[in-house]
Amino acid sequence: MNIYLPEFYDTNLPISGFITRKIIGIDTGSTVQAAAQRMGQFNISSLVIVEDDEVVGFLTEGDIRTKVVAQGLTPDIPVEDVMTEDLITVDIGTSVEDAAVTMADKGVKHLLVEEEGEICGVLSFRDLIDIERQKIETFISRE
Repeated sequence: MNIYLPEFYDTNLPISGFITRKIIGIDTGSTVQAAAQRMGQFNISSLVIVEDDEVVGFLTEGDIRTKVVAQGLTPDIPVEDVMTEDLITVDIGTSVEDAAVTMADKGVKHLLVEEEGEICGVLSFRDLIDIERQKIETFISRE
């Protein structure tokens, strides 16, 4: 897969400076409606799903759209019934380019970020777009 990044873009930058470190989660027994409300409350598009203080799943707006609404399920079902259990993670030292390639290869818009085996943040496609926008603005301001 070829991902276009302009010449002035340092694709070797680690994602550590761009991730969202404030992880918002919800318990496995919570309803999809409660999860959607939490996403709205924090203006985010994903939540980690926790059980006994361990991250056991991930839920995105896309999951709610395709696994709940499109299937005609009610929003009072538990998130554990529709969460993604096969977590896609990258290390905090992963480069921006490698993270973008991982997202493209896996067909996802969010990556959980690990540091020393613990989830420490989330990197979203929106974060990558913001990085690109900042780099372009910096490049333009130099002209």
